[in-house]
Amino acid sequence: MEKRALLVIDVQKYFINRYTQHIPEKIADFIKKNNNRFDYILFFKFLNSWQSNWVKISDWTKMFKSPEIDIVPELNQFVNKNNMFTKTAFSCFKAKGFADFVRNKKINDLYLCGLDTHACIYCTAMEAYELGFNIHVIADLCAASHGLNYHLNSLKALKRNLGDKIIINSTTKII
Repeated sequence: MEKRALLVIDVQKYFINRYTQHIPEKIADFIKKNNNRFDYILFFKFLNSWQSNWVKISDWTKMFKSPEIDIVPELNQFVNKNNMFTKTAFSCFKAKGFADFVRNKKINDLYLCGLDTHACIYCTAMEAYELGFNIHVIADLCAASHGLNYHLNSLKALKRNLGDKIIINSTTKII
C-alpha cells in the first residue's frame, strides 16, 4: 500500500508578509480537516549557513536564528521533534535524514504546501519528480513572498515541466 505525506515547507516568520500572510491559517485548517488522509505530516524549516552561497554570493544574511527561522504560531500545534526537518538548501530532499525517512517509511505520494512557490516548493517538486515520487502541489496552500506573479509563474512552469495533474487545490479529493 502506498503511503502519503503532506510536506509543509518553510512556513516561517521571516517569509510572512502581505503576499503570504493568508497561508498559515489555510494550512492549519487543511491539516485539521485532512490529517487522517495522510500517513505523515512533515514540516521543514530553512536555516541559513555562513558558508552558503546566499551569504557568499548573494550577500543575504537572514534566516540564522529565532524569530526569523521560527515556524509560525498557527502551525506549532502540529509540529514535534519527530516530524520536523531542517534544511540549508531549496529542496526538502537536502534536509538531513529526509530521503532515508521517505524510503524507510515507503512513502510514495508527496503533497507539497508552504513557501516559497518559486523557490523551495518548485525545487522540491522537481527533485521529487526526478526521484520517481507521485507529487501534488496544493496551489492554494502555497504562496511566494515576492508576490503573486512569482507564485503563478512557478505553477505554470511546474505544469509545463511535470504535467497539469501535479497541481491541485485544497478541495481536491485526496483518496
